[in-house]
Amino acid sequence: MAVMEKYPENVPWDLNFDKNNYKSIEWILSKADIVYTFTRSRINDKYIYIQKNDGIRKAIHEYEARFTFQRLFDEGYSLAAFS
Repeated sequence: MAVMEKYPENVPWDLNFDKNNYKSIEWILSKADIVYTFTRSRINDKYIYIQKNDGIRKAIHEYEARFTFQRLFDEGYSLAAFS
């Protein structure tokens, strides 16, 4: 039997920020020496860039990025934000 995962409703990029500064905010999840950086695309709001440590930055659909963010947060990663 498949377990249905609840849709993550509260992710940081849903918060209302100043729209002029909003696109430059990075949300960082870190645990030990592993760091994930989430940044909203400046071209298309439906995509979030995810980068692990110094690896390649990948554009992920916002829907999938929500689940990735929530899973990492649930695994004990700590959240920080930079602009």
